[in-house]
Amino acid sequence: MFNINEILKELLQLHDCVIFPNLGGFVAQYSPAKLELHKTVISPPSKQILFNKNLVNNDGLLVNAVAQNKNITYQESLEFLGSLLIEINQNLDNQNQFEFDGIGVLFRVQGVLNFKQKSNNLLTLSYGLRPINIEEFKSENKINKVVNLDPSRISNSQIKNWAIAASVIILVFYSAWIPFKTQLFKKNGDFNYSDLNPFTFQKQKSDIQDLSPISVISPKKIITQPKNKVNTTVNSIIIKSPENISTVKNSKSYEVVIGSFGNELNANSLISKLNLKGINARKLDVENELFRVSAGKFSNKKNANRLQKAINKSHKISSWILIK
Repeated sequence: MFNINEILKELLQLHDCVIFPNLGGFVAQYSPAKLELHKTVISPPSKQILFNKNLVNNDGLLVNAVAQNKNITYQESLEFLGSLLIEINQNLDNQNQFEFDGIGVLFRVQGVLNFKQKSNNLLTLSYGLRPINIEEFKSENKINKVVNLDPSRISNSQIKNWAIAASVIILVFYSAWIPFKTQLFKKNGDFNYSDLNPFTFQKQKSDIQDLSPISVISPKKIITQPKNKVNTTVNSIIIKSPENISTVKNSKSYEVVIGSFGNELNANSLISKLNLKGINARKLDVENELFRVSAGKFSNKKNANRLQKAINKSHKISSWILIK
């Protein structure tokens, strides 16, 4: 079914509510980490996905996302979701269920629409993390073989064999060392007995000195570099420390959006109704041919959530949070 499932998952990662027009709303709630002792399972923080069949009013979030993804107009996107809704209802009528891959399953029990979450972790901070079973990390008991190095239990024959092996190794080493690293077998070679010690041998080609006359450099030919030029060179390789690099943090704002319309008259009408209810609503800048109505702007998401809950409790009006 197109890629509506991927769009829904992306929106649920960023928002707390995504409404499928005329079907219902997917609500994402934060679920903290849990430790189930009876199952020895640790569950990371995650998002619990619920479904509210009463949230059917189009808030423009899903419609706009589909329009951008398919590169179509807002009206064409709305018609596309309408055709998908027909397919979903047909599956619910014939099979009593419809699955949103990676999100969950809608199913009917005695005519009542229910939802069961079947998704990976959609929380941004712990995206993709799964529960961990502690039992899987328990290592099996291994029997380690202990070698007894008690000198009293080592036989004389073993000591004799070890001594013979060590002697053979030394002879083999020197048989290779002397011909290649010393001049013992070279005619007129420069050889000292100290060369037989591999740990002090440092003979290099530089030991053979050049017997050509030593050239003397006249003091007049010595050129000294001016101090100011040296300073210029040093300055050219100075590396700026991280303290001089300023970090710019992009501040976010949170708008409590109550409605999104393709017609500006509808947006103005909603603002008038909200003002009569005591809600200081305003119209946001036009984006993607949509006129969004906001009930408030906050720099803290918690404050935006408080206003969202207060409007829902006092006036039974659903809303969603737009992050800018």
